[in-house]
Amino acid sequence: MLITIGAFSQLSKLEVDNSNDRFFLENDKTRLNMEEFEETFGNDDFVFILLETDNVFDLETILRIADLVNKLDENIPYLSDITWIGNVESIKGIKDGILIEELIPQEILSSKDASKLLENIGEKAVIDPVYLNKLISANGKITGIFLEFDNYPKSEDARKTIPPLIESITKEFSDLTIYTTGWPVIDYYIDHKSAQEGPIWLGAALLGVAIFLLLTTKSLMGVLIPIITIILSVIWTMAITATLGFTLNLLVIMVPTLLLCVGIGDTMHIMSEFRHRLKHASEREIIAKKSGQKSHHFNILRFALEKVSPAIFLTTLTTSVGFLAFLAIDLIPLRELGIQAAIGVWVTLLLTYAFAVPALSFSRFKKVKNSKPSDQKIIKNDIFDRLLQLITHIVIRFPRVIGGLFICITSLSLYGMTFLTIESNAIKDLPVEDPIRQAFEFVDTQMGGSMGIELLVKTGKTDGIKNSDLISSIEKLQQFLDQHPLVVETSSIVDQLKQMHRAVHENKPEYYRLPETDSQIAEYLLLYETGGGKELDQFVSFTYDVARVQIRTKSLGILQVEHLEKDINTYLSNNWQHGEVLTTGTLSLFRALGQHIATGQAKSFLFAFMAILIIMSLVLRSIRLGLIAMVPNVFPIIVALGTMGAVGADLNMTMLILAPMILGVAVDDSIHFFMRYRDYFNTSPDYKKAYQHTMKTVGRPLLFTTLILIMGFMGFLFSDFQGPKVFAFVSGLAFLSALLADFMFVPVLLLWFKPLTKHYFKRANNG
Repeated sequence: MLITIGAFSQLSKLEVDNSNDRFFLENDKTRLNMEEFEETFGNDDFVFILLETDNVFDLETILRIADLVNKLDENIPYLSDITWIGNVESIKGIKDGILIEELIPQEILSSKDASKLLENIGEKAVIDPVYLNKLISANGKITGIFLEFDNYPKSEDARKTIPPLIESITKEFSDLTIYTTGWPVIDYYIDHKSAQEGPIWLGAALLGVAIFLLLTTKSLMGVLIPIITIILSVIWTMAITATLGFTLNLLVIMVPTLLLCVGIGDTMHIMSEFRHRLKHASEREIIAKKSGQKSHHFNILRFALEKVSPAIFLTTLTTSVGFLAFLAIDLIPLRELGIQAAIGVWVTLLLTYAFAVPALSFSRFKKVKNSKPSDQKIIKNDIFDRLLQLITHIVIRFPRVIGGLFICITSLSLYGMTFLTIESNAIKDLPVEDPIRQAFEFVDTQMGGSMGIELLVKTGKTDGIKNSDLISSIEKLQQFLDQHPLVVETSSIVDQLKQMHRAVHENKPEYYRLPETDSQIAEYLLLYETGGGKELDQFVSFTYDVARVQIRTKSLGILQVEHLEKDINTYLSNNWQHGEVLTTGTLSLFRALGQHIATGQAKSFLFAFMAILIIMSLVLRSIRLGLIAMVPNVFPIIVALGTMGAVGADLNMTMLILAPMILGVAVDDSIHFFMRYRDYFNTSPDYKKAYQHTMKTVGRPLLFTTLILIMGFMGFLFSDFQGPKVFAFVSGLAFLSALLADFMFVPVLLLWFKPLTKHYFKRANNG
């Protein structure tokens, strides 16, 4: 109790952080590219606010938008620049040079002819390539406010504070139709929803499990003991997580539900064995004889623990190994997920013996009339026992049919896996009616694009950017990108140079093009700086050795980002001759994130498979038996992934952790099945009889723990995100497949290969 009270005090330290940049290790190339960009140009974060009006250049509308911009400018922290159609730079040629001023100077808004002047400005703005589809739509009814930020301090996660501040300010302008997008917005939304949904997932799972326990145990203690044990385990594990300084994310926030589904099996097996022994008069007599006294509640529990404890310890070991396999993935949060989940299963084991077992020793279950077990008849007679009896009968009578059926299912699933695609899109993962998704899709379809990729053009020398050939190559690169179906628009130093060239040629539209010589470029840049231009530092470094090309895109998934980056790299390899070009930005981080998980999953699965195979072979004292024991653990992974491929479901970020997790969890049932099967075979070396006895004793708890697993994971169905919902369905299918493989395929394989020879029988007894 005291430890639990102390654990509560640590829970307040838990924080949710789903930002992509914190996923990467310090020496990761993607992270290093991003850090190089931030050192030169600052934060790549932006928030794009789109406003839909009847006429952007209506005086009342302009004044209202200006008021919104002022409030944002005054109240949003770490804001480096805020750009809208009112204050965007307008570069004009005048008699004695050039004039750089705001497109809508403040004096215009206060003049008597404000409406007419605004109308004139609007007519020119909607056809000017500098502003068209960047800050103003062609019909003049949609405009944008572009917010850019300084590098955030390490001591504060600004993405948690900026979006709610923006939301609170925009709510004051309910007369305007406003759509807010950008990575800070979606990151904050995912963090917020994750923190909200975590307790809902766990609560729904607890309720479902409690109802199931009540229906199956028909005992209040049979519900309270497992539930309280898991609640304590979750509290202790989360407290350890907070103490170690780990943060939570959309994946890690699943840990409490995972602990519920995995950990409750330990208590279930102890309770099941305890009740099984309590209901057999012959066993009570044996206990009484050994203890030298009448049958006693405590002694029955002690002998039950002796029977199941080795299997429970091994299931904890193999489950923790399955989760620790995530250490093979080069992503910080997934490594933390593995560590936290592994700690959690050992904490659950500790509390099973520190709380559940003592509580069980004081509990009383309803006794039943004495009955003698038989090889052919299961003692109980409810629907679960009749189901187990039917499965046993079918397997013994039709082993070849069962084996052939499982082989066919495996083959079809392997074929289905060939259609799997790795894809994840944070926006498409939300429901269609979600306001955040609607905002992003509106911006994507109407103007500007809601996401972006950055290109760093590195010349390696001071003033290297002031080269006409290089500038021309950047222009051609932008032209290529602007024609790409995934790109909305691009920006670079080229845009300022074109404006300057037009301005010095009497503002004639046909001169909206690049200067032709190095000296002209240098002259224009100097003229821009002395004329009061302020936007150049967003696109070139202080020493003019690095340039930035900003690519605005729609809301893209991993495959689309990969496709875009591949096209960029192909273009550069064929057309670029001016030094190094680095691809970076949040979308690039997102793409690299998916690739790391995809490659890491294969490594983590292989690690988990080999580690668990070794453990199973050592415990069962046979490599052949260890390999057979791995079949029901690999089979559900093949079925789950094959089904996803067959129905066209994407392997998203959440689903990419599926294989090693299923392997670590599903092996629990196999351990209980094989250890009990081995015990019965040691007593009487007959495969069919050992199978029948195994089904009678552990069949019921294995069935119940699997149903609890499925029911617990169904809590993810209450998520607003598509990923956890698919995760729930696929996990349920996997766990059901694992159980059926244990109950039906494994006994057939044992009959076919006969790994439990007389030599094994003698060696096991001697061991």
